[in-house]
Amino acid sequence: MFNKPELNLFDWWIVQAKPKAESRVIRELGYQGFSTYCPMYRKENLSGQKIKIKNTPLFPCYVFILANQHAKNNIHVIRSTYGVSKLLKVGEVPNTISNEIIYTLKNIEDKNMSVVDSYFKKGDLIKISHGLYKGLRALYEMDDGIGRAVVLLNILNKQVPLGLKVNQLQKI
Repeated sequence: MFNKPELNLFDWWIVQAKPKAESRVIRELGYQGFSTYCPMYRKENLSGQKIKIKNTPLFPCYVFILANQHAKNNIHVIRSTYGVSKLLKVGEVPNTISNEIIYTLKNIEDKNMSVVDSYFKKGDLIKISHGLYKGLRALYEMDDGIGRAVVLLNILNKQVPLGLKVNQLQKI
């Protein structure tokens, strides 16, 4: 949950979530009336034989909680929430992030949600895992459309471009 008007009033606390539990922490804290924020970006992930686009936390294992009056009155509930590892503190005082930083992160996130961080990057060394060229190594050159890529095979000391399905490639 992210409410711009509240940004002018309160700072944010930092919760450390258990690994890969950010969405659960957000959901569980939301059920308890807390306002949360976890900056995300879009990233390609290899899942089985397919590359899927997935929203990924910008800061893995961290979620921000609006330090409003509800949070201050119910601080004891945060640590016992499913998926929460701890509330980051200095002594007994929760660490804070200014509302300006959160607002800036949210604006950057909004502007960049259409951008996807590619699984394969130009120059990555890859191995062809299926098909006629199975077992050969190549350099990833570029995406060539939906589900296809151009790789460079080194044949007789010459870089030869080859178009393949992305699901035929593995990072080395």
